[in-house]
Amino acid sequence: MSTKIFKKESGESKKSKLQSRYEKLLKDIDKKKKQQQNLRDGLRTAVPRVITELQPLAKAETEWHIKKLIRLDEIVDEIVISKNKRDMFVDYILQELRMFLSTSHQSDETLKRLYRKYAKEDFQQNRFFNSFGSASAEDSSNDDIVEFSHENTKESTDNKTFNFQEEKESFGKKPKKLSKKEEIEAEEEKILAQDAKAIYFRLIKKYHPDRQQDPTKQKEYTEISKLVTKAYKDNDFMALLRLQVEYIDENENDAHALADDMIMRYNKILQNQLNELNSELTIAKMSSQGLFEDFFDQNYEFSEKLFEKKKREIEVNIAHIKANIEESERQKKGWFKQWIKELQELNNQRSMEFLFGGF
Repeated sequence: MSTKIFKKESGESKKSKLQSRYEKLLKDIDKKKKQQQNLRDGLRTAVPRVITELQPLAKAETEWHIKKLIRLDEIVDEIVISKNKRDMFVDYILQELRMFLSTSHQSDETLKRLYRKYAKEDFQQNRFFNSFGSASAEDSSNDDIVEFSHENTKESTDNKTFNFQEEKESFGKKPKKLSKKEEIEAEEEKILAQDAKAIYFRLIKKYHPDRQQDPTKQKEYTEISKLVTKAYKDNDFMALLRLQVEYIDENENDAHALADDMIMRYNKILQNQLNELNSELTIAKMSSQGLFEDFFDQNYEFSEKLFEKKKREIEVNIAHIKANIEESERQKKGWFKQWIKELQELNNQRSMEFLFGGF
């Protein structure tokens, strides 16, 4: 077997650095592809369960929250409170009413009546448009789950391999205009096809069994040729590079330099693939309509634990609102006083977070 050319320390360090970079890129790409697959599979699980299990609960929670607003309105007219507390109450109830009237309950006459009572004017959708998102009330609803398209999370680079051997010719046909991305991919395939072909023919020429008369050497050359042919047919570019490095002797320094250049080119291509995968993952997360943040773990897998936790939170909140309303029937003034106290504490907390959130 030929002697490897890794004799100079500088050359070995350079090769090690290039190959380490290559291996890291491949590892990162495999990780991102796995995350994409996890996210797609997870959304297929999450969306039906959100619709059948969480959406009814969320709707019930909203209805109980509205009942609490109506109960607050009833009590504030029955008890005597200070102007300061009444102003705080009015600010709160108008904020809540705007939220519901701007989203899921824009046609609710009871809410519209309450708004007129405290705002001294009719609710106007467009006036508070920017405060509650860019979609119009007709286009968005808390009661409706957005229809998810799994095509949004489709992995465009799934099982993407470079075809070194395939050369397409157009016989008199007008070529289809390629996008910038397609032009780049086509150029990358062309470069890799040329590099792979150069390695293949160089090694096959050098290690063809017919070049040896010695039976032992002939057997060795046959095995090497099989490895080279398999790597070439499998489009395994890095395997070809490794074979080239392994079977280059000391007199073939030009091939060593050529291998370095090839790895550098290949690393650039892999980096472009990684950047593209990162962009696709970002888009997929945004397309999940908040499900990713709520129900997916750091590996982009659907988390049954997080789902059940969210479900339990909604159930607990519904039970809390129910108990709260029941308590208001027993002691109006005491209940309202406690509610105002909690609202003050919440407002103070938000003010502190706003003032010192940047530190």
